Amino acid sequence: MGVMSRRVIPACGSLCVFCPSLRARSRQPVKRYKKLIAEILPRNQVAEINDRKIGKLCEYASRNPLRIPKIAENLEQRCYKDLRNESFGSVKVILCIYRKLLSSCKEQIPLFASSLLGIIRTLLEQTRADEVRILGCNTLVDFINFQMVHTCST
Repeated sequence: MGVMSRRVIPACGSLCVFCPSLRARSRQPVKRYKKLIAEILPRNQVAEINDRKIGKLCEYASRNPLRIPKIAENLEQRCYKDLRNESFGSVKVILCIYRKLLSSCKEQIPLFASSLLGIIRTLLEQTRADEVRILGCNTLVDFINFQMVHTCST
């Protein structure tokens, strides 16, 4: 009986260190929420609001509530980075994701509320761009409204 080898051999037949299939990074699984966030917020393009992909992320978050803190941390870090780079389109998309999370994950709001409030505080402290401060005000109003609706309905 023959034994199969577990060694990975690239399609080209030669073993070189530059082959992407042999790098350790390419063999590690990527977390689904990171993949969804990367699809919503591409690194090298202008971010646009894609409701279908944002809906997928929110559906994933509602089915996996233990992942919500990591999703919020990832979004928060990305938001701070985009604010530093003055990429306000991406910041708008991130705030849209948070709005969808507020509406779809009502019971899990405490898991990402501190992250959202930190972002709102940072947006309101921006002195260079009034547009960003307005985004912060609108997001704060949305957050308060969701809190009121959720508190009154229970």
